[in-house]
Amino acid sequence: MKHYKLSLSPIDLGIVKLKNKIVFSPISLNMAKKNGEITDNIINFFSNIAKNNVGLIIVGNACVSNIGKGAANEIVVGKDFHFKKLAELCKSIKNEGSKACLQIAHMGAQGNTKYTGERVVGPSKYIVPDIGIESEVLTIDEIKEIEEEYFKAIVQADNAGFDLIEIMTAHGYLIHQFLSEHTNKREDEYGGSQINRLRFLKNIIEKVKKHIDTSKLSAKVTGNDFLPKGLNFKKIKFLIDFLDSYKFAYYQVTAGIYETAKQKYIHMKKGSYWDYAKELKKFTKTPVMAQGGIISLNEGENILKEKKGDFWGMGQALIADPQIITKTINEKESEIYNCLAHIKVGSCHRCRYLKQKDKDFACITPGSWSPDLTNKVNAIKRNKNLADWKKIISNLKQVEN
Repeated sequence: MKHYKLSLSPIDLGIVKLKNKIVFSPISLNMAKKNGEITDNIINFFSNIAKNNVGLIIVGNACVSNIGKGAANEIVVGKDFHFKKLAELCKSIKNEGSKACLQIAHMGAQGNTKYTGERVVGPSKYIVPDIGIESEVLTIDEIKEIEEEYFKAIVQADNAGFDLIEIMTAHGYLIHQFLSEHTNKREDEYGGSQINRLRFLKNIIEKVKKHIDTSKLSAKVTGNDFLPKGLNFKKIKFLIDFLDSYKFAYYQVTAGIYETAKQKYIHMKKGSYWDYAKELKKFTKTPVMAQGGIISLNEGENILKEKKGDFWGMGQALIADPQIITKTINEKESEIYNCLAHIKVGSCHRCRYLKQKDKDFACITPGSWSPDLTNKVNAIKRNKNLADWKKIISNLKQVEN
């Protein structure tokens, strides 16, 4: 029997101790109400993952405002009416034995009015090629308002009981847009020098630290934007040094922005994200989370053995089969429902709802969680025959090879 000693041992992240080093990477479901309020479907989805030997659940892309959303039904936090369901979500995760983390974000210039009905705003004028909407330049007063929205969202997450709060500083979202010369062309106190480009994030954290322990905070950071004036490891050291001064709990490493999505997925497939995590560990003592295309407990264990991360995150594999970790621990790997996208890139990606015409998060894997077996997607795809699914996987592997 494999014991997966490294992955199944505890780890301290700031003042929080995880029961193991396995994390459900941040995922957004686009299942909230139009006003951003969390629904029972969201609560049921994350609590279902939590009951399956996962040390930390990161609820992804909780936006600080409606303008900050990337799609109509994404989570919004920060207003009084958001609190009840947010606290219920947190409690449901923790009741299943996992620690709970909320990722706070704002899409900024990568927003899409067609999906949200909202303005698209950013530090400077910018157009995502695949979207084609030029962002409006934020005024100083508007920037101050968004800083306050971030502050309220983070404090509300803490009040709701979340053990950790992750600030999205990557993937070309608003904070990333301020940090990067590629998207920040401002000539005022929010642009130009590194210190000025960092000002937006610094103002947020300075507000927050007066109310909560900043060792509860964490950040998702980029290893490579794949752009000449984008961020990379040489350029983010100033960011890591800054965050280290607030004793952040951990860093999660990713890559790419919307404009460079193709390069992002190619590098994820190659395992480059894990190399980025190893590189980041060279200049910080803060725990680093490796993630990106991890498909098994064995793969996560090897990442830890090779010291490419202090702990690791899994996303799509847990969506496809929420019991993947439990089945592996119990030596029932033959019963695992594999994710199609891990076998052949482009073969599915139904969980990436922004790529879907109906913007519907709906994994087609038979072992996946479903809110309703009678809806239009699941009525077609819900086949619990593992043998049939394995035939599909086998055929895809043959095509890919």
